Amino acid sequence: MQTSPTMRWQRFAIPVLLILLLLRLIAAWALPLTDKTEARYGEIARKMWESGDWVTLWHDYGVPFWAKPPLSTWLSAGSMNLLGATELAARLPSLLLAVATLLLACSLIRQRSGRDAALACALILGSGLLFLGTAGTVMTDSALLFCVTFSLVAVWRAVVLGSRSWGYLLFVGLGLGLLAKGPLAGVLVGMPVFFWVLLGNRWRALWQRLPWLTGIPLMLAIALPWYLLAEHRTPGFLNYFIVGEHLSRFLDAGWKGDKYGFAHATPRGMIWPYTFAALLPWSLVMLAWLARHGRQLPRLVRDEDGWVLYLALWTLMTPLFFTLSGNIIFPYPMPMLPGCALLFAELWLRARRNPDSGIALPLIAAIGALLLAAVLAVNHFQGDRYLRTQKDVIAAWRTQHPSPASALVYWSDSRAFSAEFYSHGRARTTADPEQLRAWLSGRPGSFIVCEDKDLRQLPADIRVRFEPVAQVRNVGNTFLLLGEAAPIPTPDIEGHRHD
Repeated sequence: MQTSPTMRWQRFAIPVLLILLLLRLIAAWALPLTDKTEARYGEIARKMWESGDWVTLWHDYGVPFWAKPPLSTWLSAGSMNLLGATELAARLPSLLLAVATLLLACSLIRQRSGRDAALACALILGSGLLFLGTAGTVMTDSALLFCVTFSLVAVWRAVVLGSRSWGYLLFVGLGLGLLAKGPLAGVLVGMPVFFWVLLGNRWRALWQRLPWLTGIPLMLAIALPWYLLAEHRTPGFLNYFIVGEHLSRFLDAGWKGDKYGFAHATPRGMIWPYTFAALLPWSLVMLAWLARHGRQLPRLVRDEDGWVLYLALWTLMTPLFFTLSGNIIFPYPMPMLPGCALLFAELWLRARRNPDSGIALPLIAAIGALLLAAVLAVNHFQGDRYLRTQKDVIAAWRTQHPSPASALVYWSDSRAFSAEFYSHGRARTTADPEQLRAWLSGRPGSFIVCEDKDLRQLPADIRVRFEPVAQVRNVGNTFLLLGEAAPIPTPDIEGHRHD
């Protein structure tokens, strides 16, 4: 019995997905935490694990981190509690959330449109540039993506399919969204749902099939206790997080209130090029598909339950929301990725002329596997040239067997969070001579790290006491590990005189 082409592409799709998952897991284990963003969130989680403080996120010892809620940090810190403070432990929750997001989307379309549509959705979503790159990356956006996807799946299952349990799960998802990214999660869920209900006149179904009177208290019970505790522990959090992070950051391109870095000023509308890049290689495939099937769109999008409209709004509302923002970064399109994968999978299924077509999908998805393999190869052979991290510097420091009482100080005006992570909080950074002297005082056997070009800027009284013990190259910079030289013993002149 010969295997049909349909069975061949489906059987090819599963191995491609498994290879993508395996390579992403290897990357989460093998790649070092890089400065600044991923290493910063990894170090915040490590500090939570180290301190046992599960309420306040700490940017530095004694300095609270008010920019984000705790969900992703809780997950990474909890993972470290099981696996230790390693890259894999910090990243594993993000990878699991990405897998859960993919399964949520695929289970929804499988129930609605069948197995082929679910496989197509998995290939499109799982191999896209942004989804693949952020799955297994220490960041808050993976938790946001999961919560938005979970909530939008819940709306469809509750309002259209009539599931009472998913009606309650919607408010669970919204409560978790408040802990993942704050009110933004509710906005990104609410916008597509509002316009879907408005355009389809589904107000009665929305009111009758969602448990509003019990669901809203459930959502608040999940999220509100942490917000109140966070404000109680570190007063000022709510004002900074709600007003600063949710209003000023997006409305003011030159916002100067960022306590933990700098605002990412971008031209308004930059979200659209970011979205196109985030969907690669599928954004190019979608353009080619539109050129071929565009005239059929009025027929292809026709349905009675508003399914295609729901997916289209899910896809469009996130970039539309951020269009007027002058302060965005590349991961911002993430919440629309599952909606776009679902939409394209549905349209592809409706447009295909026979069930035997589909072999191109796993072949295109395999590009993602090749990209991951290339990243792993670069890390293995030339990681020091392209991955900005202090992992090798800290490894060189550990070979010196530093005493627990010694200091490790980076002479720089820019913190290297990866150094703090890999040194388990021992590394500290300053460009202030007096602070440097204070940290070194009374701590024999200490070490200083600086770039070779900054060596002359070290205070002379400090420089004379230290000598290079290791040299590490990273991304075009040379870092010197300076160890405290042993004092030259002074001859016992008086003893010789008595002899």
